[in-house]
Amino acid sequence: MNKFLQTIGLDPLVAFAVVAIDFMLFGTDATGVGWIISCFVGLLLIVPSALLQHFSFGDKWPAAFAKGVIVGILTAIPTPLPSVVTFSVGVAGLLSQIKRNQLPPGKGK
Repeated sequence: MNKFLQTIGLDPLVAFAVVAIDFMLFGTDATGVGWIISCFVGLLLIVPSALLQHFSFGDKWPAAFAKGVIVGILTAIPTPLPSVVTFSVGVAGLLSQIKRNQLPPGKGK
């Protein structure tokens, strides 16, 4: 189960930042101009997301880059639905980090 969570999970910091940025981009956009801006922001999010996934979450470079690209694409979609997906895989990543840092029973006392 932990391998599955590690595979699909995002670092919680990445998930929180992307969801916050997504809400800021589409919170009040009624003009349609925000779509162009969100595509640019999505491209910019690839690099920091991949770096955090590699160095903080422990993904290998190909997986970290792939997750960064997926996060960038989800951010560029002009609806709030991708935030639900990003939040869900962020929770999976948090659960993965909790399971990785747990001590065996009786060893922490």
